[in-house]
Amino acid sequence: MTSLGKQVFLWICLLFLIVGISHSEADSIDDQCKHADSCERCLSAHLECAWCTDKEYQIGYRCLSRSLLLQYNCSETDIYENQPVLDLLQDKPLKDYETSGQAVQVTPQRAYLKLVKGNTQRIKLSYRTARNNPLDLYVLMDLTWTMRDDKETLVELGAQLSQTLKNLTGNYRLGFGSFADKPTLPMILPQNRENPCAPERDTCEPTYGYRHHLSLTDHIPAFTSAVANSKITGNLDNLEGGLDALMQVIGCPKEIGWKQQARKVVILVTDGFMHIAGDGLLAGITQRNDKQCHLNNAGEYTGSLEYDYPSLEEIYRELLRRKISVIFAVTKEVVSSYRELSALMKEISYVDILSADSSNILELINKSYERLIQRTQFADNSPDFIDMVYYTDCGGQFPNLRKRNFCNNVSLGKEIDFYVDVTLKKYPDNKIYTHKIRVEETSLSEYMDLDVELQRPCPCQETPDPENEEGRFRCENQGYMYCGMCNCDKGWTGTFCTCPTDATNVTSNEALLQKCRQPLQDKTTSPLVCSNHGDCDCGSCLCDPGFTGPFCECRECIDCDESRADCFCGQCVCKYGWSGTRCNCAEDTDACLAPTGEICSQRGACDCGECQCEEPFFGKFCEIDLEKDNKLCQFYEPCVTCLIEQKQGMGACENLSEVCTSLDRQEHFTYSFVHELDPEKDHCLVRIVNKHGIQCDSFFVYQVIDHSNFLTIQAVNCEPLDYVALFGFISGFTLLIGLLLIFLILWCIRRKDAMEYAKFLEEQKTCVRQENPIYRDPVGRYEVPKALSVKYDENPFAS
Repeated sequence: MTSLGKQVFLWICLLFLIVGISHSEADSIDDQCKHADSCERCLSAHLECAWCTDKEYQIGYRCLSRSLLLQYNCSETDIYENQPVLDLLQDKPLKDYETSGQAVQVTPQRAYLKLVKGNTQRIKLSYRTARNNPLDLYVLMDLTWTMRDDKETLVELGAQLSQTLKNLTGNYRLGFGSFADKPTLPMILPQNRENPCAPERDTCEPTYGYRHHLSLTDHIPAFTSAVANSKITGNLDNLEGGLDALMQVIGCPKEIGWKQQARKVVILVTDGFMHIAGDGLLAGITQRNDKQCHLNNAGEYTGSLEYDYPSLEEIYRELLRRKISVIFAVTKEVVSSYRELSALMKEISYVDILSADSSNILELINKSYERLIQRTQFADNSPDFIDMVYYTDCGGQFPNLRKRNFCNNVSLGKEIDFYVDVTLKKYPDNKIYTHKIRVEETSLSEYMDLDVELQRPCPCQETPDPENEEGRFRCENQGYMYCGMCNCDKGWTGTFCTCPTDATNVTSNEALLQKCRQPLQDKTTSPLVCSNHGDCDCGSCLCDPGFTGPFCECRECIDCDESRADCFCGQCVCKYGWSGTRCNCAEDTDACLAPTGEICSQRGACDCGECQCEEPFFGKFCEIDLEKDNKLCQFYEPCVTCLIEQKQGMGACENLSEVCTSLDRQEHFTYSFVHELDPEKDHCLVRIVNKHGIQCDSFFVYQVIDHSNFLTIQAVNCEPLDYVALFGFISGFTLLIGLLLIFLILWCIRRKDAMEYAKFLEEQKTCVRQENPIYRDPVGRYEVPKALSVKYDENPFAS
């Protein structure tokens, strides 16, 4: 055969293979469809199933694939089928914040979904944190007596606060408010109402619940002035009214000035605990917090003595609804309590330790803000009959998609993809088939709107005709055809009215079909008649070939080795010593035994010699959890510590042979020291204090091959500074720099003098002297003759 002939032959074979596969898939779909005896059950059987209501249709099965129904001459206008739709209505690309327009951090922004019952549609949602996104930061400060030095620190740091915020985003605004507590017993003493600081022998502002000083503004001097002009007050107990104040900051968006598209953050600064709902009863305040705004024109909270403190749950719900995040800046004495509080709303809150005088507040704002923008989480308002499940790999943080609606440690500018699976579980009881669902980021005003339409149950607009001969013939003359289904006469029931009601003791076709549905463990029954693998004949299932059981629920076993397994309802039940889906795996877990002596680190199951890990664990022995620990790193750490200490001359570990031995086979580890580790492998960290008292971090990687443990260690030798050499080096370097500077200064002086002298000589050459013609020199001059007489009478100077 020629080369061309071989190519033609291969193409023909490939074509037949593709056609064969497509026919096989089509046959499988039709097998699932044909047993459905009503339009609704037909469309629920498979997405490709279609129902024929044509009265002239001659084939017994009315539920088949659309192509087969057309092939069997069902009128196209009488075919009702599943029609899922996904259409993106608004899909602006992601972009950073610009002065000409707002940022886009979620795409798509709007989509249309037509949902089919039981079918899942997946829509891709992308998120990216925008650079330079607007930030509204409201400082809510405890101004009771113990916080007086913190207020002064905040005033002093006003200018630096501006620079800190500029490093986070160039588009920010600041606001300021303060709180104390309810001005009534037992929160204050009535005799000290006007001066609650009297026990401290000082004078301060009367106690107030909450006071709004400054609405959000980009004018930093106004913020500094508002903080400086605020007054210290006091209360009696060690609890504060911070939740009262926080509810007003949340519930007064107009007064505070929150911007819709900004990231809204409240930083609550305090050194004490907070009153919660119910504590107001101590003061006789019984009315529940109404979560409304009660600020007067002066910014004073007027409901302090009227409404109880809000509950944590109410605060949490309002923060979510208003898209406001909270940073709790608290002192170390109360930080544990606030961390417990923050854990209840971790997607929108963060806690950090405030120094005694608040001097680290700038660092705290910077770190807390970065933590907030590094987390993203999505939620939706879907009704209970629509199921929405989120999957993501968090931008490559995980090797595959995980079922989660949030991501941590998201880098600025990194695009994160979420895949949302939307499933219609059942039809709503109120028969409303159009709904709007919003999928939104929990801390930002960024969302995707879904216009959802539910595909209606099979509507039939046909006029009943009980006397139609063709219809009665198809129903064995014991009923008539209506919308593709038989409506039976009195005394008869069944799909084709072939079952007398007397014999079956049922009076309707639905009751008869109910006897062919398998009971479930929750005391309900399966919606499938004969498990879609047979026909219901007067209350009994006639199973298709390859299926068995009273409800055709079991496949016939075709691949069970009788020496290794027994067949039970289509499944191979393995005999002792065998496992696997075909019982072809010996029950030997040796390959799954980790060096720790645990099978799959107790985080998975051993299947045919391989660990099948539970979520979120992975690794050969399921030892790795990205968010918590690595069991093998922890197991090898004592051994690696001993080896490093021995290498660095800190003495040999007495139990080296014990800690460097696996627990599964008591085999010693093989190790080697290298200068660099393979960057492609996951590194384990070991931290020791060396002989110089210096804490040193070293890294190592491990390999387990046939129960042999190989450790590759990169030991870092942290040597102390040689202070004598360092002093000599610094002194010599300083002397050298000094000599160089002196030489440079002298050279500059000489250079300047030379330039000045050259300039003088040049000017002398071009200089021209001019004299006044009428000028008379006032000085008389006499020149002594060169030769004089020596005679006295001729020369008066002669001796």
